[in-house]
Amino acid sequence: MSVGAVRGVLVLHGDRWVVANDSEVRLLEALRGERGALDRLRALAAVLDAGLVGAGGLRRLNTQVSQVAALEKPEDVCRVRVPNYLLGPLAYVCVCSDDDGLSRWLGWALSARLDANLVRGLLPGPGWESLHMPLRRRWGTYDRDTHWISEMPESFWDRLHAHRDERLRAVAAGSDPTARRRVLADLADKHRTVPEVLDVVACNPQTPTRVLRWLARYAGATRAGLRVAQNRSATAGLLGELARSPDWEMRYVAAWHPKVPVSALRRLAGDESMQVRAAVARAVAVPVPVLEVLATDADVWVRRNAAWNPSCPQGVLEVLLGDRLGAVRAAAVDNENTPLELVEARASDRVIGVRWQVASCRGVRPEVLAVLAEDPKDTVRQAVTHNAQTPPAALGLLAQDRCSRVRNGVALNPSTPSDTLRALAGDERWGIRTSVAANQSAPVEVLVVLAGDAQPTVRSGAAANAAIPAGWLQRLATDEDWRVRSEAASNPKAPQDLLEVLAADSHVCVRRGVCKNDKTPQRLLDTLRSDSDYWVRSAAADACEHRRSHAAHDPSRKQR
Repeated sequence: MSVGAVRGVLVLHGDRWVVANDSEVRLLEALRGERGALDRLRALAAVLDAGLVGAGGLRRLNTQVSQVAALEKPEDVCRVRVPNYLLGPLAYVCVCSDDDGLSRWLGWALSARLDANLVRGLLPGPGWESLHMPLRRRWGTYDRDTHWISEMPESFWDRLHAHRDERLRAVAAGSDPTARRRVLADLADKHRTVPEVLDVVACNPQTPTRVLRWLARYAGATRAGLRVAQNRSATAGLLGELARSPDWEMRYVAAWHPKVPVSALRRLAGDESMQVRAAVARAVAVPVPVLEVLATDADVWVRRNAAWNPSCPQGVLEVLLGDRLGAVRAAAVDNENTPLELVEARASDRVIGVRWQVASCRGVRPEVLAVLAEDPKDTVRQAVTHNAQTPPAALGLLAQDRCSRVRNGVALNPSTPSDTLRALAGDERWGIRTSVAANQSAPVEVLVVLAGDAQPTVRSGAAANAAIPAGWLQRLATDEDWRVRSEAASNPKAPQDLLEVLAADSHVCVRRGVCKNDKTPQRLLDTLRSDSDYWVRSAAADACEHRRSHAAHDPSRKQR
């Protein structure tokens, strides 16, 4: 195993992995200046001992560790794309090492536990990376997998709490969504000059309101201050205070919060910042008189957001449908409160996006869709093919369209006539044949033909179709291509004995397909939660959580 210019040898000594050439590594470190090589090798051995990765995956893990350790800037930690199945092993290496770059990455990874507590779509999720963004006005978010956190052995947490980096220990404690309120208050008080600690404390759902209020005042419109306005546990009174902030970013984030008081929305509707007014226009709780004012705003984005608002009354929508800009008219067409006759009147709009929105709207009369089926733009015709109200004659016409995306839309539409699907089953493009195979309305004889197609993706579409005959589903479950077997495993008509066989399949995606099947017995899911592969364990855990949530909402539902 190479660490820079140093090559180490890991061997299994009894029941533990050790660095076999310990003395040689020390000498090479001294001669070549490769500090930390022995520390890295011992950390990799500890990961093997913890059973988080096998010897076969050690080389890939070592590569990922090298990439993280080489980061020079704190804001670069999110740029290393770590596969989900290596998150746990990488975290274990980080906690076993004294490298600053590894500690920084681990703090960012741990803080992902708080992403779900934020009002999304505003700022990057909490963590070390978000503290050092070169541009504050970067409103993207990151989706980080946190399954690995629940899978870490006790030795990981013991090492973490004893880590030499005090900031990492503080971030780990502050990012715990079950942390005690007193602990969070002490962290904010003790680390008031450490922004990464304040960042996670401001995101934590257990943080007391008095601490959040102090953070908002102390941190102002810094990252931690804006986190307070994102915190789902923030009270209406606190949000009302934040809505009076002199910084427009703080007012913007506060206006997005679902708990912001109506009085604050009324005041912010006249804000000097266009971004703040646009945020108010999207708020569900905004009063109708305020929406009427925002619908006449000079800025197009404010008017567009008002047109999108589900609380927008019909009178205001009728005005917005006549707006001079197509983006506003398209948003008004997309609003469910807009009367269908007004929507259909926009079928001849000069802007492509508006006609596309009309073609996508549910409830539009078939005769209007028949007209749009002859639109000169491919995107509009494609939208017509996805509408369940499109008449069969129009679908038959579009099945002969020159654009493959349009024909593919016809193949996917459950309202497409059988004769049309038979014709598309012979299309030269295998993607269209795959869509026909996946269509629940496809005739059985067509599915049988496509189940024997030369393209594996076409066979996988047939394997996923609940209308496929049982005999053919059994045959596809033994297909040589793993994609076909995976779709057969997720087919809701798959019998339990077939699921038992596929749960032992050698390919990871096939076993994941078993986890996704609602008919999979609970005992089989429990077995797959202990699978050797991370992806399978995650899929099984998600399936169990999904069943628990359904059972909680429906007490009569029993787990199988």
